[in-house]
Amino acid sequence: MKTNIKAVALASVMAISFATATTVQAHPRWVLPSHFTVSKEGGDWLTFDVTASHGTFVFDKPAGSEQAFVMMPDGRSERPNFVVRGKRRSMFDFYFVEEGTHKVAINNQPSYYTQYKAGRRDTVKWAKASKVERGGVIPEQARDVVTQLSYTRAESYITVGKPTEKVLEIEGKLLEMKPLTHPSDIIEGEAVTFQFFFNGQPQSGVTAEITREGTQYRNHQEQIDVVSDNDGKVTFTPDLAGRYLMKANYKGELKNDPLADKVSVNVHLTFETQLN
Repeated sequence: MKTNIKAVALASVMAISFATATTVQAHPRWVLPSHFTVSKEGGDWLTFDVTASHGTFVFDKPAGSEQAFVMMPDGRSERPNFVVRGKRRSMFDFYFVEEGTHKVAINNQPSYYTQYKAGRRDTVKWAKASKVERGGVIPEQARDVVTQLSYTRAESYITVGKPTEKVLEIEGKLLEMKPLTHPSDIIEGEAVTFQFFFNGQPQSGVTAEITREGTQYRNHQEQIDVVSDNDGKVTFTPDLAGRYLMKANYKGELKNDPLADKVSVNVHLTFETQLN
């Protein structure tokens, strides 16, 4: 009897821990800079808010900034300054002085989740485990076992003085977005083109939602929905100036992957559209 009670208690703790670990991942995570350009001679401090929220620029879950980095115009990475974590957001500061375009990013580590059915009622259950790990975690009698790789990039671009291109290059890992329209050249009423890649190859079928700030003050989201073409490209036209959040996702099957059967990967980009 005591053994059964302990087993139930352990299962409850594992379920709570799993739910807590996945709460932030269930909400889109984004990074919001105080400014997108720096024109002040000698540079300037910028501050960044980070949260996980379904609302556009509405603070909700306290996503951490500990893994944030700033890619400098020459491609090297620097850590931010003064990282603070609160109850509904975290924040950090960075002094931008080097001329050119910087990329600010908070990229997750890849996470693996295995879904399976168990018991007489075919109850759907989850375990935080890759294909390699799941054998020691799920029951031998488990059915319909599928392991998914999840990964999110939260990014933004800051330009000091003259725009540059170095930080727009891709790594060739998982889902990435390359701005074919430079982020500092996005202007209201003009077409913008981005290109998506998966593991270094142009990826079709990436869905993206693009929403301007201030949704809580209007009756409609005014969301722009796009899907990447065979070249991985999407083109859209922001009608109004302001700050925008793009939430892009790609779901697909993985072939001959030792760790996962399928993938769900994201790029969450914050950008500014300037007045024409």
